[in-house]
Amino acid sequence: MEKAADEAEGGTVSVNDLMHLYGSRSFGPIFVLLGLVVVVPPLGAVPGLPAVVGVVILLFSAQMLFGRSHIWLPGFIGNLSIKGDKVTKAEDKAAPTLRFIDKMITERMSFLTSGPAEYAAAILVSFMALVMIPLELVPFAVAAPGAAITMVGVALLAKDGALMLLAYTLSAVAVGVLVLYSPLGSLLGL
Repeated sequence: MEKAADEAEGGTVSVNDLMHLYGSRSFGPIFVLLGLVVVVPPLGAVPGLPAVVGVVILLFSAQMLFGRSHIWLPGFIGNLSIKGDKVTKAEDKAAPTLRFIDKMITERMSFLTSGPAEYAAAILVSFMALVMIPLELVPFAVAAPGAAITMVGVALLAKDGALMLLAYTLSAVAVGVLVLYSPLGSLLGL
């Protein structure tokens, strides 16, 4: 946020500018934002939204699987921009919360967020994005895979392997919700 606010002083910041600021960690913030869309009530309960978000997440995680170092966006999305003063105001409002979160998150067990582990994270995010589609039929159940995707995003952004382990745990919970509460469970005889 601080880098974006500094970059924005006096002008505008485009989505491409933000992606370049994050560099190889650009997948993290996108997964956080899209995961939160389905976690935050009442958005997760809007019919059709979890499926659309799941498909968009799948498109981004596929880029990660194919080895892209940062997210590619179509030109019309990448060129969207925000006025610098709005970015600075957002950074000022978010700063206390982000400082609090920053105290809990640190770069640790980074082997779980880099190299081959990035591919495992991309597979996990892809699977969770697919899980969101049938869970849309169960009220608020998409919060489980959404939370897992959000946690993967935070782990990738912070290079925090402990959070990646938490993301795997949340994914197991999401699969449990899928099996027990979705139509898939009755098809399997559970």
